[in-house]
Amino acid sequence: FLSELELSAIEFGSIIQKFPRVFSYSLKRIKHVIGFLRFELELDSRQAKRVIFQAPQVFGLSNMEGKLDFLRGHLDLTVEELGLVFSKMPTLMNLGVESNLVPKLNYLEHALLAGDHSLKETILKQPTLLGYSLQGRIQPRMERLIAADIS
Repeated sequence: FLSELELSAIEFGSIIQKFPRVFSYSLKRIKHVIGFLRFELELDSRQAKRVIFQAPQVFGLSNMEGKLDFLRGHLDLTVEELGLVFSKMPTLMNLGVESNLVPKLNYLEHALLAGDHSLKETILKQPTLLGYSLQGRIQPRMERLIAADIS
């Protein structure tokens, strides 16, 4: 899989440092995850490499498809759009659906209704928004924007 993703020895070493448990997974499991990224999410090798480099724990996730299906359904994303969101924010897979993503998406959807922006457009433009703290960052900033009548 190193050659398929064009990982250098240094990059592979960095992945091992971030997530040494990768050695506990079978080659079959690793190939399955890479295949999922490449063919189900239609990521090119550069995007798949970025996902694995930034969030190597994807090899150990058992509910990755469920989280992605939730996002696809909630935001009405195409496979290409879903792949784009995931490749820009691979650590998204570390977030809980009910405990993290649902409250953020609900809040953002409600807050964005006041303006002319859609939730889908906002997430496609800045997927990293889903990684921010709802109470610590998103709500206070949205409240300031709304108070200043900035849309």
